[in-house]
Amino acid sequence: MVYLEVPSLPISVNAAYTKKRGSGARILTEIGRKYKKETTNYLTRQYPTELKYFRKNAPLSLLVHFTFGNPSDLLCKGYPGETLSRYKKNDVTNRMKLFEDSLCDATGCDDTQHWVVTLVKAVGAIDTTRLWVWDLEKEPHNAISNVISTLLCLAGVEQD
Repeated sequence: MVYLEVPSLPISVNAAYTKKRGSGARILTEIGRKYKKETTNYLTRQYPTELKYFRKNAPLSLLVHFTFGNPSDLLCKGYPGETLSRYKKNDVTNRMKLFEDSLCDATGCDDTQHWVVTLVKAVGAIDTTRLWVWDLEKEPHNAISNVISTLLCLAGVEQD
């Protein structure tokens, strides 16, 4: 298992990409390019040893923990009463793509290797993206696979 931590949160897909005029192709916005470049550079500078853990064509399991330093980014003010929802529309799946692309650039591995991706969002002291990665060939029995096996068992799903 390898652990990486980035002292920021990825921007949403909506802010990171735009459609190219005429073709309709999706391209990175200026802010998207900036985030991707900064995050890729941060990972390669801060974690040169850890990035050697990533092997081409090895199946990986990722646990990504997005910590929001400002509770108002996630929670609606005035709930209950003034608002119908307790939570703001701030889904972490929308943020994962750009982080995943930055990780792939830093490691030289493709995101098709990401067989299991678990996302968590939480409120904490500062904006942080934390990542735990398991190589499923070297560590088939890991924290995430154990949880998945337990859930499948409880659901009555047969496992190989």
